[in-house]
Amino acid sequence: MSGSAQHTVVISPAADGGPAARHGIEMLGTALAEAGVAVRTRPLGAVARRPEAGEVSIVVGQRAAPAITALEQQEWLLYNTGAPGPNGFYLSMLPGRVLVVTGADDVGVLYGCQELARLVADEGGIPWDVETGQTPDLALRGPAIGLQLTEVEPPRQVYEYPITPDRFSWFYDRDLWLEMFETLLSQRANVIYLWSGHPFASFVQTEEFPEALEVTPEQLALNRETLAWMVAEAGRRGIQLFLMFYNIHIPLPFARHHDIPLHQPRPTELTSAYTRAVLTDFVRDFPQIGLYVCLGEVLQGDLYGTEWFTETILPAVEDGVAAAGTQQPPPILLRAHSLDPKPVIEASAGRYPALHTEAKYNGESLTTWNPRGKWQRTHRYLASLGGAHVVNIHILADLEPFRYGAVTFIQRSVRAIRHRLDSNGLHLYPLFYWEWPLSPDKAEPRLRQLDRDWIWFEAWHRYAWKADRDADAERQYWTGRLAEQFGSEQAGAAALETLEAMGQVAPRLVRRLGITEGNRQTLSLGMTLSQLTNPARHRAYDDLWLSHAPAGERLEDYVANEVAGTAHVGETPLDVVEDGVRFSARAVAAVQAGREAVRSEAGEYDRLAGDAQAIALIADFYDLRVRSAVEILHARATFEGDHRALASRLQKAVPLVEASVEVYRRLADLTAGTYWYANSMQTPQRKIPFPNGKAYGHWQQCLPEYEAELANLRANVEILARGELPPAVAERPTLPGPFRAIDLTVHAGGQPFEVVEGNALFDDVDEPVVALAEELAGLRGVRFTKSAALGGEASVEFSLAQEGHLLVGYFKDPSPTWLQVPDLETNTHADDRGGLAPVLTSAVTVSWNPPVDVHAFRYEAGRHTFAPGGGAYVILGAVAADQEFTGRSVSMAEREDTFDWLYENPIRSAR
Repeated sequence: MSGSAQHTVVISPAADGGPAARHGIEMLGTALAEAGVAVRTRPLGAVARRPEAGEVSIVVGQRAAPAITALEQQEWLLYNTGAPGPNGFYLSMLPGRVLVVTGADDVGVLYGCQELARLVADEGGIPWDVETGQTPDLALRGPAIGLQLTEVEPPRQVYEYPITPDRFSWFYDRDLWLEMFETLLSQRANVIYLWSGHPFASFVQTEEFPEALEVTPEQLALNRETLAWMVAEAGRRGIQLFLMFYNIHIPLPFARHHDIPLHQPRPTELTSAYTRAVLTDFVRDFPQIGLYVCLGEVLQGDLYGTEWFTETILPAVEDGVAAAGTQQPPPILLRAHSLDPKPVIEASAGRYPALHTEAKYNGESLTTWNPRGKWQRTHRYLASLGGAHVVNIHILADLEPFRYGAVTFIQRSVRAIRHRLDSNGLHLYPLFYWEWPLSPDKAEPRLRQLDRDWIWFEAWHRYAWKADRDADAERQYWTGRLAEQFGSEQAGAAALETLEAMGQVAPRLVRRLGITEGNRQTLSLGMTLSQLTNPARHRAYDDLWLSHAPAGERLEDYVANEVAGTAHVGETPLDVVEDGVRFSARAVAAVQAGREAVRSEAGEYDRLAGDAQAIALIADFYDLRVRSAVEILHARATFEGDHRALASRLQKAVPLVEASVEVYRRLADLTAGTYWYANSMQTPQRKIPFPNGKAYGHWQQCLPEYEAELANLRANVEILARGELPPAVAERPTLPGPFRAIDLTVHAGGQPFEVVEGNALFDDVDEPVVALAEELAGLRGVRFTKSAALGGEASVEFSLAQEGHLLVGYFKDPSPTWLQVPDLETNTHADDRGGLAPVLTSAVTVSWNPPVDVHAFRYEAGRHTFAPGGGAYVILGAVAADQEFTGRSVSMAEREDTFDWLYENPIRSAR
């Protein structure tokens, strides 16, 4: 017995306790009442008093409360575990039956009450011998929830979704929110990041721009009421809301009213006035909500981010704070995404008291617990600036759609966040972000991510609170938690082993083999042979292996070292596929071993087993594909001019590819009954393995493509084995004729010029074209002064007489001198008009300049602005909408045989 049944507990709260502390006191009072303890409340004065006989005094308040300060000065209260820091708490039963619950802030007091309530429940009364204190490792800890959908709504773009009940019914579900708030409180998470493109026009109607409102007056009232309720209920549980927005996004009604494009890549007087007005009104009405700012993507952040932030966003927030009359300005979280944040931070230094930063952890996947290279340097720089620096566990494109509970991997990742990246914040995406709150499982009723993925949220938040925990104790903890779910310790241990092993597979595969760690790729749907053997064609993102992977080799490096007989360095592709097969086999064995011990939630255990089987098939698929790719790359590396001499080597690849397709067929059959789709973003941004996340969102949709690839490979190798050459090799393709030009009218920006040899590509330098693809000869292009292009001012207003393609020349050099091709890793809108893949490579040779690749961007008939950002480039003309592009390499030096013809239909090639 605790002895508390013979004592009355007197809870004495400090007078200045906020809503979180008051909620904590309510939790404590409930726990005491349920334990049968008599409870009274007495306000805490300036000095804590010894309790009367038969009483126990619980003193509750922040360290700044006069009574707590007095206890410290009297050395009655001593911090043997260290004084609590932000969100930290300290509990101590002092001599004289005074039990102190204190914290560095209101949330710390809440957590202290929560901890004491837990001890009361465990012991059945007041714990008489307690002295414990904890301060979280990370200052900000919580999930991201997207007010975004799986598909775009034309004419709106990605991210642009007004907040209405028909789009986001869950947003108005207060029971769901209360459940989530309680879950996060139990995990001591203190923030929710709400993501949207431009949410403000769904929450306020600014007097200056009434036309910008995106919802009906009734919906506006409901949205404001809902958001205010969320702020209050989250605040009671120590949770702050952050609202994320992109720049420069504007509402569709506003764009139509003013006849301007939805995409605004640079500030204008109109967009600045609107943004400042609506943001001021929002901050005035909701000053408790943090602001989460992305200055990249649509806005050319490196050119205009500092101006937009310091001249529009900060003044708006400052005006809103003044109008609200609050003493505590809302925190601003600045994303280091698609721009260099340093100039923005330097220009804002000292101006705003609550400026923090955020950057992605492994890009848009989970690949390693040891990020390195420039990614690590970015985090460390941002963490050095003084505010909270938040690490974003973003999208998880490689983990979709499966469960993930590799708690050891997660713990190591949080240790890296704290110790190697020097960061102190966590921003956690759900595993199936774009379709919150539902999971992708085929189950009726649909499963909720909050239920299915509970271990995902709990593990990240547990280690964000305290990363350095004993491994054996953690194994026992998670075995116990899973035993609660599945009804026995044996089943819990088997489930943990399954989750730990499964969770090693996808991170290893994507970091060594993938094209990208971003939204472009759905790893679980596989990769084509071209993507494995010729990744440059698919614009492989080098940060994947330079920052988000251990040191090691890509497939082409591995084969080159094999052919040369040199030693391998670090992790190799064969290492990861062998690891994948080993870990996935371990997962399947573990989940089967635990099946007989399952006593509850058998359906969920079966779904876990299904995930283990699917991941094992994926691992086998990649193992076979990589081994076939090694044979093809070996043939390519030893090619000496006669393709027929390589037939025997290439024949070794065919049965491996055949086996991989058979494995994939089994995977498609399995997942037909378990998952609606593999990726949560059903948009054209998904490119790998096949373009368009809706058309190729399930394994069954991808299987025919792999079957066709196999048939083509088999046919081409058979032709070589007969001593013949496939048409793609035997027949030199005839050069195409000139592109079909359409009228291009320049209104402002550059100067028209004729694209011919001898003409210069810039107005102010004599650097003539010395070689030109015949497709381009005679087109009417647009050129700029080179000085203007280097200064980031090279934009052009133009008109097309009919729908067509604008041909843009990109100089092949990665330095900031030259405009870079947009990419989906940093700009979700990069492919809105196509143009990511070149239609001609090395098509223009210019004196003293890098060669030029040509990209084609779709435009409707009418007037447009092309403002791509900083760096020099040239416009090489406009051509018809139905113009066919070969993608050929014009430079003889670049016509190295990639062997991609192996995967093409030889009959089609012969035509």
